[in-house]
Amino acid sequence: MRKLNKLLAGVSVAVLASFQAQATCVPADCNAMGYTKSTSDCEGTDMIKCPFDTNQVWCIEPEKPAEPTEASPGMILYSDGTVSNDVVSGKTAVGIVAYVAGATRFAVALEESSSTLRWSTPSYEDLSCLTNYSSTAEAQTDFNGASNTSCIINYNSSNSYPATEYCNTYKPVSSGTGSSGWYLPAAGELYVMHFSYGAINLGLQKLSKTQLSNNWYWSSSESGGNGALVVRPSDGDMSDYFKYSTNTRVRCVLAF
Repeated sequence: MRKLNKLLAGVSVAVLASFQAQATCVPADCNAMGYTKSTSDCEGTDMIKCPFDTNQVWCIEPEKPAEPTEASPGMILYSDGTVSNDVVSGKTAVGIVAYVAGATRFAVALEESSSTLRWSTPSYEDLSCLTNYSSTAEAQTDFNGASNTSCIINYNSSNSYPATEYCNTYKPVSSGTGSSGWYLPAAGELYVMHFSYGAINLGLQKLSKTQLSNNWYWSSSESGGNGALVVRPSDGDMSDYFKYSTNTRVRCVLAF
C-alpha cells in the first residue's frame, strides 16, 4: 500500500507540473491580432480597440457604394463602356444614357451641332432605302436610326445630307466607346427621349454640357421626297419639315 501511495503521488506531481506549464500566460500580440493602428489613424471612422492595449486599434473603413452596372436614363456613359450616376474623376464622359428597354439602349451626345443644318440639299429626293412615314403614330415606331444613317450616307446621289453627315463623322473621343457608331436618331428614338427629358438634362448639367432644348431636332426618318420628320424631345411632339429647312439642329445618339 505504501508503494502505491508513492506511485500515485508521483503521478499527481507530474500532472500538476504539466497543467501549470500549459496555463502559463503568453503576452498577447495586438499587432498580430490586426490592431495595427493608433486612435489618431482612425480619426473620423469607427474603431475597435485591442483588449490588451487600448492604444492599438483596428479602423472600420466605411463600405464604398458599388459602381452601378445597369444603365438607366440620365446616367453618364464613359469611354471605357461603364456608366455612373456621378462624375468620375479620371474617366472620359462621352454621352448621357437616353433610353433603356431590354437590349435596346442608346445614349445622347454631350453636344449638338453648333448651328442649324439642312436635312438635305437640294431638297427633293425620295430615298428608296428609307420608309416614308405618313403619320406621326407610325413614325414613333421607327427606332432604325443606325440603319437609316447608313442608308443615307451610302445612297448613290449627287445630293448632300448635312444633318446625317454631322452624326456620321461625330467622334468626341479617339478610342473606346464613343469613338465611332454615332448616328442621326430616328423619329421614334427622339420621341422616347421625352419620357426621360429631365433625367437626360440633369446628366448633361452634371457635366456642364449643352442641355437638350425645347426646340425641334432632325430625325433620320423620311416622310417623302420633300420632307423629313423633326421631333421635340421636351414633349415628344413631331412634325414634317421640308428637307431644305435651315432652322433645325442635330443631336447624335450612340447604341451601347
